[in-house]
Amino acid sequence: MTTSIRYLRLYLYTPAGIRRPIGFLSSYGDIYRVSFDEDYIADPNRPALSLSYRGQTETDTQSILRSERDERVSRTDGKWPVFFQNLLPEGHNRERLARERQCGTDDEFELLAAAGHDLMGAVEVEPVARDQTIPDLVRLWHTTLGKEALEPGFVDYPTEDAAAIPGMVTKFSALQEGRRYIIKRHGAAGDTIVKLPSIRHPTLVENELMGYALLEALGIRCAKARKISREDAQLPFHIPFPSLLAVERFDRGPGGRRIHMEEFAQIMQFAPRHKYGTDLIQDYAKILRILENLSMNPAQDTAEFVKRFIAFILMGNTDAHLKNWAVIYPDGKNPCLSPAYDPVCITALFDEVAEHDYGINRRIDDVISALTWTDIENLLVEAKVVRNDRLMVLAKKTVLEAKRLWPAVLETAPGGLKKEITQRLNGKVLLAC
Repeated sequence: MTTSIRYLRLYLYTPAGIRRPIGFLSSYGDIYRVSFDEDYIADPNRPALSLSYRGQTETDTQSILRSERDERVSRTDGKWPVFFQNLLPEGHNRERLARERQCGTDDEFELLAAAGHDLMGAVEVEPVARDQTIPDLVRLWHTTLGKEALEPGFVDYPTEDAAAIPGMVTKFSALQEGRRYIIKRHGAAGDTIVKLPSIRHPTLVENELMGYALLEALGIRCAKARKISREDAQLPFHIPFPSLLAVERFDRGPGGRRIHMEEFAQIMQFAPRHKYGTDLIQDYAKILRILENLSMNPAQDTAEFVKRFIAFILMGNTDAHLKNWAVIYPDGKNPCLSPAYDPVCITALFDEVAEHDYGINRRIDDVISALTWTDIENLLVEAKVVRNDRLMVLAKKTVLEAKRLWPAVLETAPGGLKKEITQRLNGKVLLAC
């Protein structure tokens, strides 16, 4: 076990492009801590890091930010508080980041440090400068737990070109230069996510691209995605697939400007391994309630949420978990629903794998396929939205629009995908009956 404390400086970019220091991240053994700067705590106009750090009143918010034992700021199990856990990648992407950093996949401190210059949203972390003094409140916090902390431990600067993009599908952070997508960015943050298919699902690019086309046909706001050839991407290794998917990051603006965002897993405090939540209807009701009460555009965002939810049921997207819904902060402080992303027809993949694979997604499909209009109405009532009658009309209209518009869009879809969604439109799910 280490006998020193490791530190990282925590920064949050403002909409004006100013990198503002807002706190310190520290670890001593299995104890992980977030310590916010006093000037950030005392600033009522502070840029938002997460709605999970916001209380009912300004006094409540400051109490959360100053807390010593709240799990949102400290843990003793070798893991970051949930907001920061959700900044880290999963699966192959996590393994690749660990190899680049030469650390274990369970060393969340080093993983975050490695990707500190290319994280989701407007967050950035890097080692504390050698000439920077660690505030006593930060340094001495660990000693109050009976730890005889010694000198600050050495922490490497972020690994060049490392990035932390949440998700399981193999993906890279890239910079678009003309038609080329550059993975070796010489330390610059990426503006595009390049996603790879797999030997298991070779048509995954076409599947997701069709998902975007179906959503856009209904007027749903989406991330901008396009299919590119493997020659268009400067990948670090050869791949046997002719096509990749390039998705423009909506948390990046002109000139690489950072736009803050967070997933609902972060807002609702679900660790990545619990991203499917506890109960789909209850969790979605909470999302709607958050948008109703906290969004800068509540009427627009609740309507958009309902349209997406109905569209996801019809298209078989059973992977719309809490890490695949997010908010962005255009003004740095107030949230609104982000564009839709990762719209994959998961149910079309079921026939390509063994019956026991995609167990969670199969169970979700059983639930959403059996939903009735009474269930949707109950969801809106549970969410306490003030426009529930209008939203019910919108939900039913979305089904009719999908039945009218999607068949033409599906003409270019891979066979299995076209068959699956057509069956869902024709009554495989109750809402389409």
